[in-house]
Amino acid sequence: MEWRREFAKGDVIIVRYADDFVLGFQQRDEAERFLEQLRGRMAEYELELHAEKTRLIEFGRFAADNRTRDGAGKPETFNFLGFTHICGTIHKSGKFTVKRKTVGKRMTAKLKTPIAQTGSWLTQVVRGYFNYHAVPGNLCGGAVSAAAGRGSASRL
Repeated sequence: MEWRREFAKGDVIIVRYADDFVLGFQQRDEAERFLEQLRGRMAEYELELHAEKTRLIEFGRFAADNRTRDGAGKPETFNFLGFTHICGTIHKSGKFTVKRKTVGKRMTAKLKTPIAQTGSWLTQVVRGYFNYHAVPGNLCGGAVSAAAGRGSASRL
């Protein structure tokens, strides 16, 4: 909070869950300065950011237009808390929205064990998976809601 008041000129958004976090900066130079200072601060405690999970991307309502203008293609996506977050638009209004889709490799990895050996474990995994991932805009969650309407969710 202190860094935001002292250094940030544009908007800053922080989403944190346990030891994971995503930060959104209106200005790229502020994001770069924050990342540099965060790395320095963590080094003081002999800690470091995970290199594969730490990156700066252009994301938000202007990202698609900016990247198209610059010839960079579609905006990048990022994974956070089991979801892939995607820049999107609302079909009817054309306004920006963040679309969320379940990270595909998560469920696939959990289902590698033969079903005959998993029985009740598989039921618990699938129930928990669908309960957690049933969020607006996530097709997987919508399938669960539709199944619940037909009564097939009670079989989970």
